[in-house]
Amino acid sequence: MVDPADAVSVAVAVEFVVMASILLLVVPFRVAAPLVPLLLAFLVALHLYRS
Repeated sequence: MVDPADAVSVAVAVEFVVMASILLLVVPFRVAAPLVPLLLAFLVALHLYRS
């Protein structure tokens, strides 16, 4: 069974990735550019968590 702290961490990371992806689609890239490094870091972390 998954530890509740791990489940909350994954949920927060997924929520950030989804919201940042939507933001990248809606606003100009120049405005959303500061979120890209953190988005990539969370994507890598989620990928490593799944594998």
